[in-house]
Amino acid sequence: MKNKFFIIICFIFLFAVEMYAKEYEHIVSLAPSVTESLYELGMDEKVAGITIYCPKGKSQKEITGTLLEPDIEKITMLKPDLIISTKEGNNKAAVEKIARLGFEVFTMETSENFKEICENFLTLAVKLEKEEKAKELIAKAEEEVLLIHSQTLFMPRESVFWEVGAKPLYTAGKQSFVNDYNYYTSTFNIYNDIDIRYPQVNVEDVIERNPDIIIMVDMGDIGKDEIKNWQKYSAISAVQNQRIYMIDVNDVFTPTPSTFAKGVKILAATIFPEIFGGK
Repeated sequence: MKNKFFIIICFIFLFAVEMYAKEYEHIVSLAPSVTESLYELGMDEKVAGITIYCPKGKSQKEITGTLLEPDIEKITMLKPDLIISTKEGNNKAAVEKIARLGFEVFTMETSENFKEICENFLTLAVKLEKEEKAKELIAKAEEEVLLIHSQTLFMPRESVFWEVGAKPLYTAGKQSFVNDYNYYTSTFNIYNDIDIRYPQVNVEDVIERNPDIIIMVDMGDIGKDEIKNWQKYSAISAVQNQRIYMIDVNDVFTPTPSTFAKGVKILAATIFPEIFGGK
């Protein structure tokens, strides 16, 4: 009787494991940060489709539209067993429509800081049974950013204006994880007092706040000509000292633990070339 009971318990346990521990074979990513996460977790061979904005996998994977307009017909043709979206970046109505078609959809939460980037990355990794790999990557990223922080801690604390949109002018506010780029490089965001993730601002206010450094992210309507536009405003300290820099959007806005650490390194090398050997 005891043996029968033990066998039944084992059967139930194995059935439960099978129910919750699913191995995904055809994954569609609906955001660059998701694609980056999948590649870092060693899941690149399982990725069937990506967006047109994903820097990784463009030549090998099917392109399934944009963040706001996924190509539902193409996604359906790929027969994915998992579709991964982001809460902030993707079109909620489009994602819900995909879910109504019967596909399994996993939505990643928005990250407001490095801690949440790590937490959300780990949550995805647990879903994909890559928890140990994720923990290794997180530990390495934490070590790298803390080292940079320790090296910049006693430098003069300079102010930074982040430009993430030009026409109209958008910046990063208090809820954006870019504030942690500032934290780990011992600088501060001049708009970290605005409790919005990406607020619209005006040039006059930027002049008044007088940043020491202007960091432009080359996304959307921001190009090299935007540097020339800022040079007209000679009252700004960053303009006077020729400290206007352009950073690749993929280096700072595809939030995973590893890419965040890379972004901190790039920003540190940009601001403190004498320490980190940047240009």
